[in-house]
Amino acid sequence: MRWTTAGRAPAAGDLLVAPPQQEPAPPQPPPPAPSTTAAAPAHPADVHPAVAATARALAELDAGGQVVLLPPGPRTAADVAHHLGVPAAAVVRSTLLRAPGDRLVLVLASGAHELFPPSLAAVLGVPHLEEVLEAETVRRTGSVLGSTSPVGLADPLPTYVDVTLAVHPVVWVPAGHPRAVFPTRYDELLRLAGAHPVETG
Repeated sequence: MRWTTAGRAPAAGDLLVAPPQQEPAPPQPPPPAPSTTAAAPAHPADVHPAVAATARALAELDAGGQVVLLPPGPRTAADVAHHLGVPAAAVVRSTLLRAPGDRLVLVLASGAHELFPPSLAAVLGVPHLEEVLEAETVRRTGSVLGSTSPVGLADPLPTYVDVTLAVHPVVWVPAGHPRAVFPTRYDELLRLAGAHPVETG
């Protein structure tokens, strides 16, 4: 799989530097509600701190969707897709990677794709990228491993979004915990995260 930047100028000259905080855009129509009734809106006071931070950030950025909580159980992309009644390709997987110099990047990929850090490292012009382990993920982002939200981070990260997500009218994005996701559109996800699109294939 080959990852390349595509169709959008980076928010900063160095692709490994997080872009400045995004200004709220005019409100857009919200994404359609999930087809299931089991997903419920998250109440920040009752949830994991990373989920609460995501919910606050979505409100501050005038996002079209809000955080929803899923029932307990396994939380792979396939599980989330089955529960929501959507294709696995419309469920986003987040991966935190470390570049040389202890620089972190966040990659948001379709649940139907595998991520190959060496290929992405070549695109970014760095010698290598390595996946960040659970303890450091919690320490650096406050999120559970594999569930890092692209919004609400105390220290924003350079973020890359799989362009194949653009074919889905709604994508479901991790919100800091395996049981928490939020719905959005591809274009809105780029805005919310100040992200760079990446192309696979």
